[in-house]
Amino acid sequence: MVHRKLSLSLLFLILVQLYSFDIKGQEVWPPDLPGANQNGVVKINSDNLLKVPLAVQRILDSTSNAKLSFAKIVPTIELAYHDQLPNAALNRTGWSSWGDICVASDGIVYSGIGNHWKTDRGESYIYSWDPSTKILKKIADIYKLTGAGPEDVRFSKVHAHIIEGRDRKIYFTGTLDDGGKAGSEDMLKKWNAKIAGGKLFQYDPKTGKTIIFADFPPARVTATTKYDAKRNILYCAIEGSPNGFAFGAFDMNTKKWIFQSDPGSIGNDRNLMMDTKGNVYFNGREISAHTEIRLKDQAIPDGKNDEITSMLPSTMPPGGKKVTAYATLWKYAPNTNMITPSKTYFKSAGLRSSTHESKAGYIYGTTMAGELFRYLPVRDELSILGSNFLVKGEYITVCDLSPDEKYVYYLPGAHGSAGFSGTPVIQYNVATGIQKVLAFLSEPMTKAFNYAPGGTYGVKISKDGSRLYVGLNGSPPDALRPKGLGRGFGLTSFAVIYIPAKERMD
Repeated sequence: MVHRKLSLSLLFLILVQLYSFDIKGQEVWPPDLPGANQNGVVKINSDNLLKVPLAVQRILDSTSNAKLSFAKIVPTIELAYHDQLPNAALNRTGWSSWGDICVASDGIVYSGIGNHWKTDRGESYIYSWDPSTKILKKIADIYKLTGAGPEDVRFSKVHAHIIEGRDRKIYFTGTLDDGGKAGSEDMLKKWNAKIAGGKLFQYDPKTGKTIIFADFPPARVTATTKYDAKRNILYCAIEGSPNGFAFGAFDMNTKKWIFQSDPGSIGNDRNLMMDTKGNVYFNGREISAHTEIRLKDQAIPDGKNDEITSMLPSTMPPGGKKVTAYATLWKYAPNTNMITPSKTYFKSAGLRSSTHESKAGYIYGTTMAGELFRYLPVRDELSILGSNFLVKGEYITVCDLSPDEKYVYYLPGAHGSAGFSGTPVIQYNVATGIQKVLAFLSEPMTKAFNYAPGGTYGVKISKDGSRLYVGLNGSPPDALRPKGLGRGFGLTSFAVIYIPAKERMD
């Protein structure tokens, strides 16, 4: 009987920890982070961060094709929840982070989250992390900035890249749960003169104020951006047309769109890649020359043509979809203000993440098919470098090149699947091709904080290469997750991974 009382008491304490309420009885979210300091930050430096999960070890033991290296020095990691949220957003996905983060010139880091609810309940916020004070602070409320009323469109996600402009101000935009439906018949009834489409916001770090800087075309939003600081041009994959995604170039000086392609010009619209000359590359329509190559690739011995399945992520979409078209890499050239197809193509839906161009002339990235690639813009040459993690590859949405250009950093399993492989943090050596795991986050964080990190859409390395900033999606572990909240999401956090100096040496 005594043991039962102790068990019930322990369960009560856990529930109180997860579900706290304010003096009016309203649910407060996120829950308290166990062991956090007065700023809501916890620190972990456990040897378990280097413990290989059983699922990963089994794959390594079963095949010689899955090769990983492991760090020898345990990193120190700081973690904080995105806080001051009005509710738990129990809509299967809940609070979630979908866009790349920004490290500004002064070292401040910016990240965004949203509640992933429909237009009548959408909310999204921008936060800043100050490395000197180690405080994660909410700085902008997109819902309040737009002044949306009960019948107005409310943005529920921050999916596009947060950027620092040439003026040292921070720019960001919100989007819908599904931006591709922004111009649908139902949505056209909801846009109005006040909120006619997406909006570009400008945050001034000196004053702490945010304004609406510019508007997107009516009934259009974006989930994907790339900024050219030299020319002060913001490039966007414009979503909303029933005919597909368009490529757009927005002049930040004049606040005018200087180029918009026909809808459907972009295929998979989740990444824009840029070289040092300002040329921008994207997944475009398959051109006839690449169609001929695909049909030859898909020819089988008896003379018939059939669809084949390219190497695809084992746990994420497109998750085994047959390849019906190759993704031709198209290029926008600012000097001609035109888009043209390149000779390069991907045997899948195309590129998903990319770095800036290195001094050696290479852009590194990951494909939708779970591969690493290297692209040489000056020669229009693509090299597929093999699986980006283990055998089949994983869904990786963002990567970053270290300041010394020796390493590419990324976290496999962006869309909630990271936990199956322990939420690994990968340092890829561009010279040797070795993938080194710096830490496995899942089990140690679940054990220490009742927090299960599920993947990321935002990764940036600090200017000195010593800190990796990560915006994490995550959730309470299965036994403690609220009913109605899907796995891998609901609790967003910001992490700082301090990479030991010896792990940054060849």
